[in-house]
Amino acid sequence: MVGAVLAIVVQKQVKELSILMVIACCAIILALAAHFLEPIVDFATELRILGQLDGDMVAILLKTAGVGLIAELASAVCEDAGEGTLGKMVRLCGSAAALYLALPLMTAVLTMIQGLLEG
Repeated sequence: MVGAVLAIVVQKQVKELSILMVIACCAIILALAAHFLEPIVDFATELRILGQLDGDMVAILLKTAGVGLIAELASAVCEDAGEGTLGKMVRLCGSAAALYLALPLMTAVLTMIQGLLEG
């Protein structure tokens, strides 16, 4: 929020500096977000070990979440640039990509359910 206020104040004086300030703020926020995601990766690793899950399944789960986050970020950037329709299409494409990546997980769940019903 402080970065946004500073960017607005500086934008009246030097527009180029304002853009650099916004980029710097975004980089700092991205670094903080990456720091907050470390426990999620640790949890996924622990889940894989305790649940005796295939490492590929956990990787697919993390990739799917990553695609969702990146699509949301790209959509927000498009909407901020005044391209709301493009932002919505990026979000739709991100959802489709996440579903595609999750397909092996859904197949594994279906196989497990079939095994339970037959056994």
